[in-house]
Amino acid sequence: MKLFKAVLIILIITGLALASSGCTVKLENLTQNTTSPTGNASLNVPVYPNATRTSYSNIRFVGQVISYQTNDTPKQVLEFYKSQMLERGYNISRNFTSANETAGLIIFVKGQDTVWVTAGENNGKTIIALRTSFQA
Repeated sequence: MKLFKAVLIILIITGLALASSGCTVKLENLTQNTTSPTGNASLNVPVYPNATRTSYSNIRFVGQVISYQTNDTPKQVLEFYKSQMLERGYNISRNFTSANETAGLIIFVKGQDTVWVTAGENNGKTIIALRTSFQA
C-alpha cells in the first residue's frame, strides 16, 4: 500500500509541478467508462474488464493518466495487465509488488513508449492507475 501511495503522490506532484510551470494540464472527472472494452486507442492500453473510469488527465510533455476502480484484487489486475501488455509486444522494465499483494506497480516498455500500471486497495476497492509516456 505504501508503494501505491508513493506512486500516486509522485504522479500528482509531477502534474502540479508541470501545471505551475506553464504547461497545460487537462483534468476531468469521468464516472463512466467511455472506452471500448477491448482497449483505449489513445493509450494503446486495454481497459480492465468491468472497471469504472474515475479520472483522466493529459499532462503535456508527460503523458496521459487514467484511473479506474474495480472489485477485483490488485493481484488479479496486475496479472491481467502482464498478460495483455506482453501480448501487445511490451516488455516488463520494472515489477514491484507489496509483500501482502495489496499493491503493485509494473512498468512496461516498447521502443520509446512506456506504460506504468499501478493497482492498490483502498476502502475495499482496487484503484488502478495507468500512465503512458509522452509521444511526440
